[in-house]
Amino acid sequence: MHAERARTLGRRLAATLGGVAGDAARRIVGAMGEIGRGGVEEARAIASAAGDVVVLRGGACVATAEPLRRERPAAPVEERSVRVESTRLEAVAADVDQMVVGVSGRERRGRDLDRMEQELRDASQLLRTGLAEARIRDEDRPRALSDALDRLRTLEAEFGSHARETRRESEREGLIAHGLRDLLQDLRMVPAQTALASLRPAVRDAASKVGRKVRLVLTGGDVRLDRRVLDELKAPLLHLVRNGVDHGIELPEVRSAAGKPEEATLEVRVEPRGDRVVFLVRDDGAGLSPDRLRAVAVQRGLMTAAEAGRLTDAEAARIAFQPGISTSPEITALSGRGVGLDVVAEAVRRLGGTVEVSFERGRGTTFTLEVPLTMSGTAGLLFRAAGGTALLPLDAVERVVIVRSGDVGTIGGHAFVTVEEVQVPYTSMAQVLGAGAGPSATDTTVALLISSGGRRRALAVDEILGEHPMVVASLGRRLATVRRLAGAAVLDDGRVVSVLQPAELVGSPSVQGGAKARARPRVIVADDSLSTRAAAKTLLEIAGFAVMPAADGQEAFELARESGCDLVVSDVQMPRMDGLELTRRLKQHPSLSRVPVILVTSLDAPEDRAAGLKAGADGYLVKREIARGALLSLVRKLLPE
Repeated sequence: MHAERARTLGRRLAATLGGVAGDAARRIVGAMGEIGRGGVEEARAIASAAGDVVVLRGGACVATAEPLRRERPAAPVEERSVRVESTRLEAVAADVDQMVVGVSGRERRGRDLDRMEQELRDASQLLRTGLAEARIRDEDRPRALSDALDRLRTLEAEFGSHARETRRESEREGLIAHGLRDLLQDLRMVPAQTALASLRPAVRDAASKVGRKVRLVLTGGDVRLDRRVLDELKAPLLHLVRNGVDHGIELPEVRSAAGKPEEATLEVRVEPRGDRVVFLVRDDGAGLSPDRLRAVAVQRGLMTAAEAGRLTDAEAARIAFQPGISTSPEITALSGRGVGLDVVAEAVRRLGGTVEVSFERGRGTTFTLEVPLTMSGTAGLLFRAAGGTALLPLDAVERVVIVRSGDVGTIGGHAFVTVEEVQVPYTSMAQVLGAGAGPSATDTTVALLISSGGRRRALAVDEILGEHPMVVASLGRRLATVRRLAGAAVLDDGRVVSVLQPAELVGSPSVQGGAKARARPRVIVADDSLSTRAAAKTLLEIAGFAVMPAADGQEAFELARESGCDLVVSDVQMPRMDGLELTRRLKQHPSLSRVPVILVTSLDAPEDRAAGLKAGADGYLVKREIARGALLSLVRKLLPE
């Protein structure tokens, strides 16, 4: 009965369906006739019918789905997105970076297990060899010794199993962690255009204020880089383009007299270079004046006239990046209120990058900012030098060089080593860090060939400990200005080591040497108003002082106690600790009682001045007197040296 019904259904399907599906239905009808006869033929018929059922199901699905597609077209796939705060994304990225470091620790423990397994196997083999040499047969061994040998074999197997399991887990976690880091890195990537777009109105406004005609050319806006890097570069780029409009580009009539078009060209270009990205800021103005920079450096006390005279034009151009250097004859809001290019160099240094300047007299100036493409965790080279351990970013180390006594030569009193037929300055890492002498001329040493910003230097170290993943952590504002130190990193074994700044290790010694000869007086500026604090800081830095800003009296007192200072300039009305209490605290402190204190405030009543002087202040100024030079005059009186 069931077979007859199946054959009837098959004939109806064959009549309804056409093509391949109809043929399959007819074959099923034929197979139904073989069912019930038994034997091999029945088995073959069932197998054939099963195959045709599969074909029939596919054909029926196609036949059924086709009209539905014609009647109801598929809806387009909706693109879904979720808005996430950048701070949360950065927190997740930091956790993933730490996960990568943790995976490295697991890999290290896996290698330790491998080593222990091998040592255990060697110890077991030594024991068996000793028993064989003593000619002690198995049946003559004490029961405890036989049990110990069996236990050693078991431990060998367990160690091997744990080592393999640890390796598998670390490999799996490594794939996940690196995949997550790559994904988060991609999520943080934004086009450079987001920062370049704000330059156009800034240049247009600056040009109209100073009477210049400027055409801004922006290229490379589609280059993608880490949002954090781009955010840090917005202010330096704005400073450079404004500086170019105000100082670099000439007035239209001056350009016309020099045979140039009245409309100047200011170009900002972004170029990717591997895992780095370069920002070029170029103008076709008059170019830097090395002679003017030499004169300003001498005037500010950074070097003597003789030292300035020995600088090449390229070395003199780098003076522009020294703190307190500005060739502007007057302080204006447009060109940074007198702040020099040291703010640009400092911002780039915090990113682990380099900044260079080149120029052609009468043809323009080019600033080159090279920064990492991303600020996520990277790899570092761990080494020992000067009695300690430190890390260098791996991308700054070109190679490891074995330096023998015959490889070192001297040119102009400076040691050089030849690397691939190129002479490279050579010294020891300990000497650069100020913690030891130069390398011995007779010993064979290991040196790191470091490159940064087009400069190279070979630095001898005591020992190279290998490559390590690292996540650089900031050391806070107190240590932010320490030269050659980029931050700190925690190794996979828990040790905290310093991360060195490659740009500072290969920096030009000729420019830095003069600056090092004279220590600048240190002044703390305390004010809860950012604009007032910045204005006082700028005036003092231009005058050659090293300024440490503080947002209130409590922070100023802690800064003076921890770092020391030569003078304090403070507002009176501030949160946490006001200027009067700060003055009293300083005058009562054993080591700070002789530090002069200047109170700068908007309170001009006689009783306010009396309160300030009663607290122990050495000077009292009203804020409106700052712009007239009263602050600098009073500071110089209190610090005549």
